[in-house]
Amino acid sequence: MTDDHDPTAEPWAGGCPAAWLVHDVGRFLAGEDAPPQEVGSAGRQALTRAAAEVERLLTSSYAPHEVVATELRFAGPQRGFRRTVLALSPTPAALQLLCMRLCDLGDDVSVLQHTAGHGTSTRTDTWPFGMAVAEELTRPPERDTVPLPPGLA
Repeated sequence: MTDDHDPTAEPWAGGCPAAWLVHDVGRFLAGEDAPPQEVGSAGRQALTRAAAEVERLLTSSYAPHEVVATELRFAGPQRGFRRTVLALSPTPAALQLLCMRLCDLGDDVSVLQHTAGHGTSTRTDTWPFGMAVAEELTRPPERDTVPLPPGLA
């Protein structure tokens, strides 16, 4: 198949802005030798389905600072290195309960929060720890543009 679309040309000059895309998608799906009516139909149907997908994709997007996964790492002499990746971030109390189940005294506990666009923040402490430490470990990464409220710095 050939790609005869010229990206420097204005595809909508005097016509439908998506006509070239309908034709390109339809030709790809229906084949080079398909009649124009079949090419147009295939292209319109595919782009209609894709438009709904684009809406779903856009509503599922994250802001760069949002946590998209939380990784818990546990390391100690008795059970060695363990880790689990969660789709949701645990609350401080939930982290403490997880550690009660998964940790031995003295294990290192690391909470890695992977963000959509600002990398990963890592906080570590030794089990057992209290609620204040659990809150600090599970606190979402700080955004550069939004300062922390007084008392939380």
